[in-house]
Amino acid sequence: MSKGRPPKESSTTVVVYRKRKNGKAYMSVFKDISIDDIINGRKRIPLLPDNFIIEEIGLGESLIETYKEIYDIKKLR
Repeated sequence: MSKGRPPKESSTTVVVYRKRKNGKAYMSVFKDISIDDIINGRKRIPLLPDNFIIEEIGLGESLIETYKEIYDIKKLR
């Protein structure tokens, strides 16, 4: 039995976004990054630019296949 806190499992954040209102949907997968860091537009170097439109955001690897089917996405970014 080890002492101390058990190691934290890495969380997967899945984001579906568009570059324009009627544009193609893209998906990005981030490991060990919280949703707040993605949404925050005031960061020095934001993960997604402010002009991108976020369609869906969620936690978990199971959402990758779900979002691929809903938005007809072929590959990840």
